[in-house]
Amino acid sequence: MGALGRRALAVSVLRLRCGHGLFEVHVVPSVHGAVVRLAGRELKVALRRVEDSMWEVTINGTKRVVYATWEGETLHLHAAGRTYHFTPGHQVTTDTRGPAVDVTTPMPGVVTRILVVPGQRVAEGDALYVLEAMKMETVVRSPRPARVRQVRVQAGEQVEGGAVVVELEEEDE
Repeated sequence: MGALGRRALAVSVLRLRCGHGLFEVHVVPSVHGAVVRLAGRELKVALRRVEDSMWEVTINGTKRVVYATWEGETLHLHAAGRTYHFTPGHQVTTDTRGPAVDVTTPMPGVVTRILVVPGQRVAEGDALYVLEAMKMETVVRSPRPARVRQVRVQAGEQVEGGAVVVELEEEDE
């Protein structure tokens, strides 16, 4: 990273379970919100908080009101007369080019806990850090087996969406 001048792609990869389905969602921040790729479709999405759990969501120019509440790690969304329940799988942001991986924040928030140290080996799915945003905690996990190269923030630090928190590298064999 650093000396090589490689920049992280701010692409959040979210694996969400809803009912019996497992969905992989790619989120790329943009000037006006985000571009979301899901099931081969690309959607332009913008969010605006109206009240505590009420959001105005604009998807490809169409506005809708969505109610969102958290219960533990389960997100309950109510929209258009239906309620959906999502539980997280791995939630990571990565630049997958080459042997290094930057794990970044999926949204702005406060890093409440750092769970790894430089030099530590991690397996795919191991918890790296905890991010608190919008009154919820998100455990960010390793996208693959690796060694922690660097931790760029400290517990209690406010971060922007897409900020690199942990740098991972392939282990030397």
